Amino acid sequence: MAGDTALTSVALAQGGDIMGFKAGAVRVAVSRLSTQGAITSPRRGSWRLAENAPWAREQGRWRALSELLCPWREDWWVAVTHQVSRSNRSGWREHERALWQRGFAEVQRDLFVRPANLSLSFSDLKQQLQALGMAPQTVLLHADQLSVTPRPGLWDFRRRHTLLEKVRDEMCRLLDQAPAGTAPDKVLCARFLRVGRAATKILNTDPLLPEEWTGPSPRGEVIQLLPHFISTGRTLWFRYMGID
Repeated sequence: MAGDTALTSVALAQGGDIMGFKAGAVRVAVSRLSTQGAITSPRRGSWRLAENAPWAREQGRWRALSELLCPWREDWWVAVTHQVSRSNRSGWREHERALWQRGFAEVQRDLFVRPANLSLSFSDLKQQLQALGMAPQTVLLHADQLSVTPRPGLWDFRRRHTLLEKVRDEMCRLLDQAPAGTAPDKVLCARFLRVGRAATKILNTDPLLPEEWTGPSPRGEVIQLLPHFISTGRTLWFRYMGID
């Protein structure tokens, strides 16, 4: 999908072809996304992202990451999950993914923690986690002290910094290959989408740890570059598909 622009079924099939998907697979995906409320049809045969869908909000979360941070006072948010059954594997994965999407890591079995350095109230955090799929049996706490000592390496932040640097460099290379007026090709369009998707995924799953722990993150550079990258990629795609 392309922001606020509604795309026809034909354009979606053409876009799917660019990414290597058959037209039938695109039709199935469109039907599923429509059923889930992730896309809407403003007119017959056209589709656009549903603005208020939880999925759409999560995909655009990277735009406000800098506003989510606040000074860390060495306090913690804690999620205790010993009452959540792990035997229901799909339910547990959804629950664990919700905690992971807000930067919680399992420091001991059934004990997930994260630094309380997000500018969210306790109730806002709880609502977001529940909307993402956190199990209702979870006990959330705000703690000043812990008897266990979480280490930054638990969040694998060095690997995340490396991924951010790589995606930043790839974005710069692609922008250099696509000056204004360049006739786009299928391969370039596909690369723009893949790299842009990788960048937003890394940003949207960033645990936003305190820099006192991890040192400076390349996150800000990627955020600053991404709007221009998305705009350039959208222009290339629309030009390739003949969309005004």
